[in-house]
Amino acid sequence: MKQTYEAGMHVRYGGTGICLIDRIEEVPYPGQQPMRLCYVLKPVRNSGMEVSVPLDNETLCAKMQPLRTPEEIDRMLDEAVQDTPPTWIEDRKQRSTEFKRILAGGDAPTLLRMIHGILRQKAILKAEGKHLTAMDDNARKDAARMLDEEFGFSLGMKPEEASRYIYDKLSGQCPPPLL
Repeated sequence: MKQTYEAGMHVRYGGTGICLIDRIEEVPYPGQQPMRLCYVLKPVRNSGMEVSVPLDNETLCAKMQPLRTPEEIDRMLDEAVQDTPPTWIEDRKQRSTEFKRILAGGDAPTLLRMIHGILRQKAILKAEGKHLTAMDDNARKDAARMLDEEFGFSLGMKPEEASRYIYDKLSGQCPPPLL
């Protein structure tokens, strides 16, 4: 069944993050159909931006997801503690491509696994007297920002409070981010 939304609701939209559905209206669109009925989204972190999502485009509409409840967030964090972090991809280009794919998808459990894997690699490198690449650390920060925003919004917290909450729930499995 296709999920339907109404103006005034907040949703997650892929890598864009939390968005307000500002309105549903016909929007000029390039291509065969000059006008298409669209959800017009306003990202919370950039309210001056608008994203038009055609209601007849199942792929783009599938990127819109309802916000998680506090119970769902707690369950996800409990599961993240039990998950094994992903295998580190040694090839930098392949790793960068994978991180970009994960960030664009905006899937919280996958973002948590990515962060866990990056932090595990950071600890390994630190033991060898080395550091993460800037690309790896930036991917971790971007993923953490997305989670902090989404979880904070759903939990009624500021993003920095949500960050602390996430890492407290992970029971010290990952050190807090250094944003």
